[in-house]
Amino acid sequence: MEIHIQYRPDLQEMALATRYVLFEKTIVKFLLFTVGILLGCSLFAALYYRLPEYWVASFNGLLLVGIGLLIYGYFLWTLKRSLLHNPKNQELHQLRLNEKEIEQKGSSFQVSRSWHSIYQVKETKRWFLIYTHHNSALPIFKTQLQPDQIEAIRTLLKAVSVKKQLL
Repeated sequence: MEIHIQYRPDLQEMALATRYVLFEKTIVKFLLFTVGILLGCSLFAALYYRLPEYWVASFNGLLLVGIGLLIYGYFLWTLKRSLLHNPKNQELHQLRLNEKEIEQKGSSFQVSRSWHSIYQVKETKRWFLIYTHHNSALPIFKTQLQPDQIEAIRTLLKAVSVKKQLL
């Protein structure tokens, strides 16, 4: 079975997929959870014990969250800018999937990867994410696929035997 997909990358969807991959990291989830717990405990102590030093700690925690949000906004802005300025993202992409490999082509590039080099594959509501490394993924946008292509990709991914668990 061989599946051919032709698409032009949607930069907004690419930015969302990159953000999704980032927030799937265990360390990012742990850091967000830890900051939330610390901030919550500090606010609880400030309200319950009515101690001024806890209000200062709460303010510092809120300041930390604000700085984190600014860094996150800057990260998204630079991500979108780098996606926009990458000439490969302006090209028409052709993706070929079969039992042996994934091949991605544009007018200025061609990349082939065997399924044995793929780290993981995830299906979300919006994408198929083919992880080429543990921290980077090739998104296949479901909005640019026909329903029969989506089912064909699911069937192919279930039939492929690789070293890691897929789907």
